[in-house]
Amino acid sequence: MIVRIVIAGFSSVVSGVCYLSGLMRIMSALLMGFGVLAALFFGILFLLPSNDDRLLFPIYGAGASWPFFLLGAGLAGLVGWLFLDKSQPADEQQVTASHFKYLGAGLFTYLCALFLPAFLWFPSEQRRVASEASTLGLEVFIGVCLYLAGCCIALFLLYRASRGTTSTHPDLMRRFVPALFSVFHLDKMPALVAYLLIYSPETHVVFPKIAALALAAYIPIGIFLIKICGDCRKS
Repeated sequence: MIVRIVIAGFSSVVSGVCYLSGLMRIMSALLMGFGVLAALFFGILFLLPSNDDRLLFPIYGAGASWPFFLLGAGLAGLVGWLFLDKSQPADEQQVTASHFKYLGAGLFTYLCALFLPAFLWFPSEQRRVASEASTLGLEVFIGVCLYLAGCCIALFLLYRASRGTTSTHPDLMRRFVPALFSVFHLDKMPALVAYLLIYSPETHVVFPKIAALALAAYIPIGIFLIKICGDCRKS
């Protein structure tokens, strides 16, 4: 466990340093590439028959794999767009307290988007027994929609925060915001939500298509990273 924590901490520091040093496109491609790998991994899992005895990530219900493969192809296209997109001049705004307010509001909104829908994703045992599977699926779907909406709002606020510049460091907030985003592994949240909706050894209730919808949060994250990497400011 200690070794895993050290590895996670080291990867966080490395990702932050890469953004701060200017390797924004490469680091963004790696973050988006993780979403591609996650989509392919979940898609391959649902190609295999469900088996409780499987040692490597057993799943407890059948599901379609094509939504994950389709999502992986779309995310791969975003990675290609990241490198083909040309830099465009961006409006320069002097760093003020409002940029840090946008940063704090974006991070807070992102965390709320993750934790508040959890009340719909994980109902109590009494409620789970009394409700039908279709009702539970509808509640999970509403929770995922709220999660996606919260992510989009949070990413918009973080983008507003990234527009702050100074005369000596024109890319100050443009590098600092994605560095902070990657250091706290906020880009991994869609994969975490999809994992929670798929892996349910106690209830054996699996929502594969809704999990693919949750994993689709990598699309606004990818657009957010592409937009930040495409902004060009005077040096």
